Amino acid sequence: MEYYIVLAIIGSWFIYGILIKLTKKRKYDYSMIVAFVFLLGIGYFYFLDSFESFYYLVYSYSTIAVFAFWVIIDNVILLFKKNVSEFDFYDLEQELEHVSGSFELLRRRFISTIELLNDGISFRDDDNMFGTNRYIEVMGIKENDFKYQDLQSIMYKDDLVQYEIKLEKLTKKYPVYTIKYRVKKENETVWIIETGKMIFIGKKRSYITTIKTMDIRLFPDTDVDVLNTLEESKKMYQEMQKMSRQKQSYHLVIIQLTNIPMINEKYGRDFGDLMMGEYLSKLRYKFIKDNKSLFRISGIKFGLIVKDKGKFDLLDRALVGTGELLTLKMQFGGVSQTIFPNLGISESPYEGKTPDVVYREAQEALSLSLMDSFDKSYCFFNRK
Repeated sequence: MEYYIVLAIIGSWFIYGILIKLTKKRKYDYSMIVAFVFLLGIGYFYFLDSFESFYYLVYSYSTIAVFAFWVIIDNVILLFKKNVSEFDFYDLEQELEHVSGSFELLRRRFISTIELLNDGISFRDDDNMFGTNRYIEVMGIKENDFKYQDLQSIMYKDDLVQYEIKLEKLTKKYPVYTIKYRVKKENETVWIIETGKMIFIGKKRSYITTIKTMDIRLFPDTDVDVLNTLEESKKMYQEMQKMSRQKQSYHLVIIQLTNIPMINEKYGRDFGDLMMGEYLSKLRYKFIKDNKSLFRISGIKFGLIVKDKGKFDLLDRALVGTGELLTLKMQFGGVSQTIFPNLGISESPYEGKTPDVVYREAQEALSLSLMDSFDKSYCFFNRK
């Protein structure tokens, strides 16, 4: 009679397991193991007096065998199932939750880090954009999440055309760009310099950009910073005296950016400063080796000390030839302007020639180049 009871208990346990598998309404909570332990306990107390230890041992082994068989079958079925349920992947869900938490932590750390940068940063995916607090402060946008159309609406139309042409020309081989453009911010015009990179994800284009304003009154760390760091004519004179004592040859070039006042009148002084800063940066890169050879004499007049003979030969060929290295056309958004400089050039040293004489000769040569009757925009003092 006891054997029927044993089989009934094991059968009940087996049916209980099938019902749990069929419902799949809760995550795996070890209920099968609990049921297994419960059955062993029930069997022990039920047969404590009437069941000999040998038979209870058989009962225990039978229960364990059924449990092991169930576990094997369960895992084999799981292995061959194509549509695995949430119930079967509880551990995977736990791992996914951990990964999601780690991702959120990294995202917050990344955002906190980029907020420390002085430049504004934006991310663009299709028409959706995200800008850091610095970005929306510079651009005058209200929310961190915005549409590309919002950026288009505040950009000058001529600049927007150039901006989109620039983006269309990007390729996987050349994904990086730099562009300058104007935006309307609270009834004011703000010049922006943007550096960006296009990222390809499959066939989809995304963009990451950094921006900074070129308003030197508010943000002096700009492309026209060269104007803020230039030494004045006193330092230039001291440098010429030092080279004279060392009997080191050099050329003094006095440069006047003659059409800057007209640019200031048309576009504003900030834009004129921007043009001068860009021009002087390129001039410094091409003709001098250090940052102590370019000086500001007055508003639009600058002194350039060329110490290297090879660099002066390059300057000489540029002037005598097409002049393209000195007359520069620059594009800022939809605004295209050309800088037309006048130059006066004097050479040192020769016997008894002082820095005062060198400076006076360069000034005289510059004055001559500014005369309407003079057919060139540059003049070498006493060159035949």
